[in-house]
Amino acid sequence: MSAMSSLLIRGAGALFIAGFAAFSGAKAQEAFFKGKTITIICFSGPGGPYDTYSRLLSRHLSRYIEGNPQVIVKYLTGAGGLLAARNLAEAAPRDGTTIGSISRTMIYEPLIGANAAKIDYSKFGWLGSMAQSTAIYVSWRTSKVKTAQDLLEHEMLVAGTGAASETTIVSSALNGILGTRIKLINGYSGGPAAMLALEAGEVDGGFPTLEALKTDRPDWIGSGKINLLFQARQIANPELPGVPVASVLAKTDLQRQSLDFLFPRDVIGRPFITPPGLPPERLKILQDAFNATTRDRELLAEAASMQQPIKLTRGEELAAVVGEAYATPTSIVDYVKQFVPKEQ
Repeated sequence: MSAMSSLLIRGAGALFIAGFAAFSGAKAQEAFFKGKTITIICFSGPGGPYDTYSRLLSRHLSRYIEGNPQVIVKYLTGAGGLLAARNLAEAAPRDGTTIGSISRTMIYEPLIGANAAKIDYSKFGWLGSMAQSTAIYVSWRTSKVKTAQDLLEHEMLVAGTGAASETTIVSSALNGILGTRIKLINGYSGGPAAMLALEAGEVDGGFPTLEALKTDRPDWIGSGKINLLFQARQIANPELPGVPVASVLAKTDLQRQSLDFLFPRDVIGRPFITPPGLPPERLKILQDAFNATTRDRELLAEAASMQQPIKLTRGEELAAVVGEAYATPTSIVDYVKQFVPKEQ
């Protein structure tokens, strides 16, 4: 047998082995997920943006997983998302049958909050984010607060949704860092309830996202019903020309550095995670399925009809952003932490 023939035979054998391994992996994946149910645990109640994205994912994810498991959404609300995060960290199965939708601010709670649950978010598996998000401080048209600068002089009542919630953490930190006068009125169940409170005149300000406004209160934007004060982002969303980012109120380098830490890179958006300890090969299956789902034509059409933007951030990038946050200098973390409520 010639050397060339031997090389060809060995090459063909290698290709066969590789193909057989890929086939075996797919069959093993199908064997595991076939007949199973994947549960998406959503920390917020029905009607909010996190719920909207969770339901979008649940309706289309199965097509991209061998075995086509059923996918359902389960609500686990309370403590601003802490109950859901604790369930994912401690009780949820670590086999790929549980996915979590969590608030992007929860990722930073162990650094600047009490972290009573002792959760390390860097240990979760990161599937990705379906969209970036723009949180905005707004005031009702009758409020004395018309601009970001007005918040330094006039008190604004905002509905509070839990000690570990984004509204509470960010508002408390802004009051301490910048001297804003945001007063939280606690006891509201989540974003939709907070918007109802603003509409009813129970409070005169709020902290919704642009996505939530587009979906739930599209008539508020551009109608004069609300004042758009500032964006809780590092970089302004071009959809909101003339609405500054929070750093417009910063006067010192310490304030600016603290805001950069408080408002992580905007790619985090609406993150989906898996419990810690998921086998790497199972995490990869779910990450690939998540990525493919965000490109699905039916999902994109459905999202467009709901005015919900889809912009993928891969799980690997989210993990890197979380790593950056956990590497923030202790001096900055401690400075911000002193302003955040410790009760959980």
